[in-house]
Formats: sequence, C-alpha cells, structure tokens
Amino acid sequence: MSAYVRRRSAPLVGLAALLVALLGAVLTPSAQASPSTSGWLAAQVAGDGSVLDPYSSSPSVDWTVNTALALVTAGDQSEALGRAMTHIRTEAASYVTSGTSDVAGHLSWLILLAVAVGDDPRAFGPGALDLVAQLEDRLGVVEPGLFGTIDEYTPVTNQSLAILALVATGQTPPTEAVDWLLAQQCTAPVEQAGAWQGYRAASGPGTLEDCLPTTSTEFSRPDSASTAFAVLALTAVAATTEPPAERYAAPLVAAFRWFGALQSADTTAPGGFGQFLGDPADPNSTALVITAIAASGVDPGTDGPFAAGGADPVSSLRSWVIVSGADAGAVASPYSSGGADLYATYQAMWGLAPSRTPLIGPRVMSVVAPPVDGPVGPVYTG
Repeated sequence: MSAYVRRRSAPLVGLAALLVALLGAVLTPSAQASPSTSGWLAAQVAGDGSVLDPYSSSPSVDWTVNTALALVTAGDQSEALGRAMTHIRTEAASYVTSGTSDVAGHLSWLILLAVAVGDDPRAFGPGALDLVAQLEDRLGVVEPGLFGTIDEYTPVTNQSLAILALVATGQTPPTEAVDWLLAQQCTAPVEQAGAWQGYRAASGPGTLEDCLPTTSTEFSRPDSASTAFAVLALTAVAATTEPPAERYAAPLVAAFRWFGALQSADTTAPGGFGQFLGDPADPNSTALVITAIAASGVDPGTDGPFAAGGADPVSSLRSWVIVSGADAGAVASPYSSGGADLYATYQAMWGLAPSRTPLIGPRVMSVVAPPVDGPVGPVYTG
C-alpha cells in the first residue's frame, strides 16, 4: 500500500469513538499544496540531484533529503524528486552520520523517505543499507527506552521520528520506547502541561525534572516542534495498537490544549503558531503544528476548531508564501527579510499538504479531537 493512503483500522475506530464522546466531532483535514511552492523547491534540485546548503552555498546531502521530503509531500514534481533520490541513494551512508548529534534521527528520516518513494529501507541505495536494523541498534544505548544519545534539544524529536519510521515499515514500536516518550510529556509547570521539550532529565528514581517555565530564556524549554513530532508519533502508535489505545487519549488532548495556548493572534500571520508560548507565528512552527493537527483527524483550516477571530493556521501559513518575483512560491520567514527561506519552504510544504507528508503514515487516521473546554484559539496579544 502506498505511503500516501490512510486506512481506518479496528483499534483506531475504538479510540476515535472514545475521544469523540469525550471531546466532540472529529473533522477532516482540508489544506492543499501550492503548486508554485513545489515548483520553487524543484528548482533548487541541481542536475546531479543535489541541493545547496543555503548557509554555505555548497552541495549538501542533508538539504537534499530535506527538499526530497517536501517534494514527496507535494506529489507533483516527480522529475526533480527522482534526481534528488538518485543523489540521496548514492550519499546515504554519509548522510546518516553528517551534522547530527546521533544517527537515530537521520536514519529515521531516510526510512520515512524510502517508504514514501517505494524503496526498501532494509536494502537502501547501492550499498544496500539496512536502515531499520541500524535504527533498532540505537535503542537503549545510553538510556532505557531511548533511541540514540542525550542532549538538550534532540532526544524527543529523534525518539518521535524513530517511532514514526518503525510504524511506516509496518512494525510495532517497542513498548519501552513509547513509554519513554509518554513520560517526557510536561506535567508541570501548569502552563506547559501537555507540551514536550527537548529532554527532561531524571530528578530521582522514577521521576523527571519539571519542564522549563515560560519565563525561562533557555531554547530547550517546551516548543512547537518537539510537541508536534511527539503528537505525530503517538497518533501513529494509537492508530495501530491492539486493543484500542485509550491510554493515548489524555496525553493527546493535553497536547492540543497546549497548541491552543500556543496559537498566536499577533497581527503578523495571525492564527499560526510560534516556537514557544507567547511567540508570534512563524511558518516552520505553524506547518509542524498543522501536520500534527491533521494527523489527528482535525481540520487545521477555516472550518476547524483552531479558526478563531477570522484567523486560522492554514491562512497564516499561506501568508508567508512569496507571490511574485523570481522567488514566487517560496516561503519567507521572520529571519529572511521577506526573501525566500529554504528551511521555511520545505517545512511549510508539510503544512500545505499534510495528508501527503511522510510524517503521516499509511495507517494513521482520526484519533483525537481538540478539547472543547480548553483554550483553543489565539491567545497571544503581544
């Protein structure tokens, strides 16, 4: 079955019914891709299939993988995607270890990409790399249940990607890996409850440190990306678990409450999401949260529960698309002075066409609706 097709499974029906009873109706994703955005991304792929690192202007397999993941999502640039995949298959071994604190994340991205294009992740590229076995070997290397090593920023994201990659290959992720991710969810301080930050260290036997408060200036405090990836992973597991996975209802609802608090009413791209609580919207954060919302079966657009005061996440994301000139179709960001931002553009594509992103696997469907009694809608007024 294609990675773009989603089917309802028996356990999923049970969980969805449970959550609908608790929280209200589940809606259907409606965001669509912009062909001009995919065309701009395709134009970044050179004749040899490589993409330039926008920060060094040198060919980079890392950025080629990023762009390929966006082109897979777009679904209408097969020639450029084919060239990129040829380059990625040849350079796969170097990509796994390049520019990362641990290989678990890169292995997971490659697995998701391989499945999406129909390659075998157990015999990938000319070297027939078994990406799945390499990922499995990273489980528990430094901490029980964790794929990979520990730093301030990446463990939750890498763990989430590993779980998504295993689900994409038809496997059931190890229970201890899912338990590790669930335990990392913030419970305190109260304003961060439901979110995830990069990593929560142990504070004693069987306990973890509280998450960082909104007053913290540390970049490792709870953020949109860590939370979105965790929601994607738990949604995928909930959708493929026998018997129905009621245990995922409360964590996912708590995450949606935090997304509601994160949503921005600032006059710049209102209705989107920022990186941290209180931040104005940016395209990367908005796209990632849209993807998490859509994976859970909720409409992230104008008819969805995150549309309030005439603003919604999809409209916010589209407001960053450059509409004219040489970079028409590209996405700008708060850091690009109105110009094209490749980082923002490739992640934006996931939010412009969330139903086709590799982050939403073939067996993922509606599993959670947002709370009706919590803060859903713009709350930022800065």
